Parts: sequence; structure tokens; C-alpha cells
Amino acid sequence: MTLEDQVCSLELAKKLKELGVNQKSYFAHDISRGTITTSSYAERHPTLKCVAAFTVAELGEMLPLVQNFSPVVSKVGPGNWLCWYLDNEITESPWQFVMFGDAFHAPTEAEARAKMLIYLLENKLINLN
Repeated sequence: MTLEDQVCSLELAKKLKELGVNQKSYFAHDISRGTITTSSYAERHPTLKCVAAFTVAELGEMLPLVQNFSPVVSKVGPGNWLCWYLDNEITESPWQFVMFGDAFHAPTEAEARAKMLIYLLENKLINLN
């Protein structure tokens, strides 16, 4: 698995920054060179133009419970991940579920998580500040 598969894309990283997400991350997209570097490297080179490249784990920490719904991420096929919110109180049948909001498909788990986070922020369903 490549590093690019473990962090959100530059496009989604820019959108998260635009939405006010704190830029503290282990990795950063170096916009000027088109590469991914460590945030500590970016900090030591302040002339670099960087944006946080959030990892799967970092994005998972940012996805909160929303009302009584928990985030769920699943691989549904080769290069196809799905992120959605599932009702925590459904106990009648393992096949019955209630979903909150939209579900997001993406080629990587990080992309699916980032798309969900963007949806929640844009629709003012959460506030990370």
C-alpha cells in the first residue's frame, strides 16, 4: 500500500483546510513539488506551500458520533470504499439499519472518510473548533 493510499488527496486536503480544519497532521501535501512529506519537514522549511495530508487514522478521529449515529467505513470492492453513518440503536435484526445523511464512495479509505467529513462540515452537522 502506498502513502498516497493512506492519506486524503490534495484536492480534498485543500477543501478541508478551506472549511477550517486544524492543519495538524503527520503528513503534508507539498503543493509546490506535488509530493507528500512529513509535517515536521514542512515546518523546518517554511517557504514550502503545504496543506495537511490527513491519514486514515487522523480522519477517523475527526469523524464523531452524530446524534446516535456512528461512522462506518467498509471496502465494498477493489478500489471502492464506502463511508456512511449507522444508527446505534437498531437491535431487531442484523440486516436492518437506518442511515444518517449520505454515503460516500471513494477509491481509498482516506478519501471516503475525507468526503464524509467535508459533507458534515459543509452541512453544519458538526463543528471541529
